[in-house]
Amino acid sequence: MRLLPLLLLLPLSLCAKQLSFVRSGDEVSVRWEQGQEAQALTYRLERGTLPPLLIFSPERLRRDTLQTLLQQGKEQFPGVRFRLGPGGELTLQARSQQAVDAAMAWLATTRPKVEDEWLLARYFQRFTDPAGGEVVKQDHVRIALESRAELAPLAEQFKEEGGSEEEARRKSTAAVLAFVQAIPYALLDNSGIRGGRGFLAPRQVLLQNRGDCDSKVTLMAALLGQIYPNLKQLMIFTPDHALLGVELTASGEEQTLEWAGTRYLLMEPTGPAELPLGTLARSSQVMVESGQFRAQPVQATETNSTATR
Repeated sequence: MRLLPLLLLLPLSLCAKQLSFVRSGDEVSVRWEQGQEAQALTYRLERGTLPPLLIFSPERLRRDTLQTLLQQGKEQFPGVRFRLGPGGELTLQARSQQAVDAAMAWLATTRPKVEDEWLLARYFQRFTDPAGGEVVKQDHVRIALESRAELAPLAEQFKEEGGSEEEARRKSTAAVLAFVQAIPYALLDNSGIRGGRGFLAPRQVLLQNRGDCDSKVTLMAALLGQIYPNLKQLMIFTPDHALLGVELTASGEEQTLEWAGTRYLLMEPTGPAELPLGTLARSSQVMVESGQFRAQPVQATETNSTATR
């Protein structure tokens, strides 16, 4: 996802700053500024469990789906001849029209299932974008959930102690936010949330030291989820951006969003602006207040993070 241009109008003094980044294999040493103070840590990630994430290709989905249907169709209907036609679609031939009709009915019900299985296996999901269009995007929630364990050596270093549980969670969240904002922003090859193009998984963001908005939101959700598994989180997608909300009590004029009966404190993990908890870029605030977004709770669901409003 791309960062909205209005963020670039913020004063340079408000930009998150990474002071140094050194990587040796899977071990990383990094220094960054949080407010006026320099922070530093060293960590080595656990072995990753996610498969390599692909760039979504409608043509590959179509081609792989047809190949699967071709194989299954031959087994289901031995009396029907399944072939790929010149246009790349399946053609059916049989001695009886009844056999062709039965095979066609099977194709109509089976094809969506095969497509959904293909998307699931590759960490994609169908999604209704803020404009109401049906698209395919990375399953950000599932990726965040399945990335938690491998980020444990890093996440535990952000866990604050002392004071009330709410205070500790707020300090930890602020520390993670500053760390993620300081990771260099990279405008990856994408077009908003469409197509899952340009996305980097949390492990990739940390090791490559770069990320765009949905990549960095997913990283922050994974880190917070590892520190506080029961802390409610909400990913928020506007037409060209991504935000994160967490169930923390707001103070003063901090910006929040009530969604499905829970009030979330909002934040901008993307950077490069160093925006504290509860502060959004004006462009993000306009989108949220006008309802131009879709939201996904960061929790496991039977439908694999189906997007809702």
